[in-house]
Amino acid sequence: MLLVSGAQLVTDEDTPVRLRGVGLGGWMNMENFITGYPADESSMRYAVRTVLGDERAELFFDRLLSSFFTEDDAALLAGLGMNCVRIPVNYRHWESDDRPFEIDPRGFRHLDRVIGLLGAHGIYSVIDLHALPGSQNQHWHSDNPTHVAAFWQHRHFQDRVVHLWEAVADHYRDNPWVAGYNPVNEPGDLTGKVIGPFYDRLVKAVRSADPHHVLFLDGNTYATDFSIFREVYENTVFVLHDYALAGFAHGGPYPGYTRGEWCDRNELERAFAKRSRFQRETGTPLWVGEFGPVYTGDPAVDQQRYQILRDQLAIYDAQGAG
Repeated sequence: MLLVSGAQLVTDEDTPVRLRGVGLGGWMNMENFITGYPADESSMRYAVRTVLGDERAELFFDRLLSSFFTEDDAALLAGLGMNCVRIPVNYRHWESDDRPFEIDPRGFRHLDRVIGLLGAHGIYSVIDLHALPGSQNQHWHSDNPTHVAAFWQHRHFQDRVVHLWEAVADHYRDNPWVAGYNPVNEPGDLTGKVIGPFYDRLVKAVRSADPHHVLFLDGNTYATDFSIFREVYENTVFVLHDYALAGFAHGGPYPGYTRGEWCDRNELERAFAKRSRFQRETGTPLWVGEFGPVYTGDPAVDQQRYQILRDQLAIYDAQGAG
């Protein structure tokens, strides 16, 4: 089982491990830009259920989850030298809004299967709660149809997430191939006043259920602002996200200007240094939870996007970041 030792992750035998891998986006948290459907996941599921009926819709989505990631995919990642997969999940696999606080154990069946497949190939999993009840940020990737992050406005939603993570942590507490828990993806607490006390509460609850696994905690404002942390929790990685402006869907040339801002290799390095300042000051591990460009299908543009990817990976490798 992994744990934090200073600025490194290490095994029980004190062997350093740098987690390098991919995110399993679009699977247990469906995102429209990955899988191609319109709107948010809950609206998509509702539409399919309306057309197919309950039984056939359940079969459709079960087959989707089963075929999306298989033994072949785990073997491919291992062959590429990956040792980590971040797995985004939606709370709706475990809990229904009309039956809050009732955990459905069937939510674990697909996650257990994939964590097992990855572990059999020597690959760790980071469980990332990507969509929280009430929505923790303002965008579609948190299954948010309203653009209001109501999670931070209502204690009810926060209570449900603490309860859910107690169940998840208890379920995986003895699994050595779970690297740890990423309990809130890209929080967007506009006030910045709720998230700090909530993290204090959540950390205590998860540690009570599972004192061993690493916590991967995103900064506020989409994993960029770490001023909200009032203490450096033990056995914790503070997760930054490092998207390049030129790599966005409507980004400009690379190197070149996007929205009036210059972006080149040196600027990528400066941005990463700024975004990782908290980790360096606190002597905690460097781990980039999300990064990389969006590909367009235009070969000329995508060659520039591949260069962004190569440059970012080279920066992370040179600085020992996961």
